[in-house]
Amino acid sequence: MNLPKLATTEWLSEVIDMTITTNGNAFRIRRIERDAQALLERGAQQREMCWLILAFAAFLRGDRSQCIRCIEAAQALAKHDVMILGNAASLLNNVGMPRLAVNYARRVVANAGDDARFKVNAARVLFGALHFEDAARIVLAQENHSALTEVDAFFVSIEGIVERLQKSNVGIELRLALLESAIAAICEEDCVIRQTTVVVYPDHSMRYELFVDQSASRCASVNCAIADTLTERFENAHPEAITFACRPFASYIPAGLSIEVER
Repeated sequence: MNLPKLATTEWLSEVIDMTITTNGNAFRIRRIERDAQALLERGAQQREMCWLILAFAAFLRGDRSQCIRCIEAAQALAKHDVMILGNAASLLNNVGMPRLAVNYARRVVANAGDDARFKVNAARVLFGALHFEDAARIVLAQENHSALTEVDAFFVSIEGIVERLQKSNVGIELRLALLESAIAAICEEDCVIRQTTVVVYPDHSMRYELFVDQSASRCASVNCAIADTLTERFENAHPEAITFACRPFASYIPAGLSIEVER
């Protein structure tokens, strides 16, 4: 039995579950982190898995910089591993690194072969990074329909979203610039992004929500900073199509998305 492989698979499943449910146990997170670090120091196999586990642990602790460093270390050891890349892409979205998340998601698609599960996971990331056109090409392809689940209901509106954005002339680069400006405003307020989600309305306009460990009143102040930043940087921030809101992490409702652990 390959004990390092068994242990790392169990640890990764555990930290992913804590991430999805937002029900983290600080003691258990530290224990897993310590054990994964010990495996790395011993030069054991599954080093890329250890780094990915450390990335999730850092994410759960709210350490954005360490999370990104661990992601980069994991992918450096597994440049074509769709499980590593897919999990990394999801984390990058949730810490407010949309461009890098898109880069990883595209690498997942390029290396997924005929595996629709990983392609749909990549589409989820692309959707969360406002790359709706790329996500649509994946989920509308007949060969990928089998991998869609009940939590993917948001994809039903994807064609309407694309049409709405085209009508408002809000292209991908403008979307990313708006999002990155909102993220910068949040970071300048010394807030750490813990999760992100896209809320789509019946008219296919949307609100991009960024969750932080702050009170509702503090988030209201941060939202004023976001509005000021967007007003200063853009002649038209297209609020009729997309808005951005900082919300308390305590109000976050998990989507229940599953991420592939086994290779």
